Amino acid sequence: MNGYKKWATTGVVLSIVGVLAGCGTGGGAISEATPAPNVTNTVSNTTNSTAATNNVTTSNETTQKSNQTTSTNNTVTSGDNGTHSASFPGLIQQGMQSISQKTTIPLYAPTTYPGSAHTPLPVTISTSVGSSPTANYSLMFNRNKSNIGGFSVYDWSTANTASQHLLPANTGLYIESTVPSTSTMNLGNGIESQVKKSAIEGKKVSALDWNEGRWTMEVLYPTISQNEGVTIAERIVQYCNSSFLPVPNTKGYVLVNLASGNATTYVSWDKGQYVFNTNSDGAWNSNLSGGYISAIAMAVSTKAY
Repeated sequence: MNGYKKWATTGVVLSIVGVLAGCGTGGGAISEATPAPNVTNTVSNTTNSTAATNNVTTSNETTQKSNQTTSTNNTVTSGDNGTHSASFPGLIQQGMQSISQKTTIPLYAPTTYPGSAHTPLPVTISTSVGSSPTANYSLMFNRNKSNIGGFSVYDWSTANTASQHLLPANTGLYIESTVPSTSTMNLGNGIESQVKKSAIEGKKVSALDWNEGRWTMEVLYPTISQNEGVTIAERIVQYCNSSFLPVPNTKGYVLVNLASGNATTYVSWDKGQYVFNTNSDGAWNSNLSGGYISAIAMAVSTKAY
């Protein structure tokens, strides 16, 4: 991942047929649900919500816990398996109610979002339903007018097409799988990562690259900031040791870009003709803005709405 710009809602992978693949060894909540969307443009388009009809709703996180406990009277049932929306935070319910009226794509959503643990700091939500580059819908989470993460689903009509739209369109956001490693590094829990350096002349960027089942994980960092890059990678490994990502049909990616103390995380996986994407942005050594782990937490919690 050389050169980097902030991602918004919009690698080499081991394909082990029949083996549960996730962060750790199990499958997340969505592993038995139907397909999900593409993430190629999600990252760069979250704030612009290209070709979409936007409905912006605001909600102070302080009121969300009460929304979750008193939402019984407002419960609606939707999605392909009749999941009660009351099991989702009030803020996400607001966004999904808007989306449900504008799309025929099966409804999925995470049960957590960036910043949800910090109720004194308000988080707002905006939604997008569009048709470019294919049918899609998105939830974008904002704080102080800045995007701190998002969730998207893309419908690519066929599973084969979906599997080709998992990586960001900007190849500068990751180091190509064909780049040879210069060394290896132990990240704990039996995980050995490859250390790679950007092949682009003048780009002083390195990456830690490892596989967990069908998932490829990569942490991109300025070469001079290796200690921070290693710490982030180790924290992801620790998190994934107990929290399991969904099992992709073919591939899943967790891509983290560290720049100037800020880490942006992009997660994508396919399920049938759909590609799911979550992303989060924040200071890598603080959970205040949701942090880089939030995108992984959203992926882990994603289920039919």
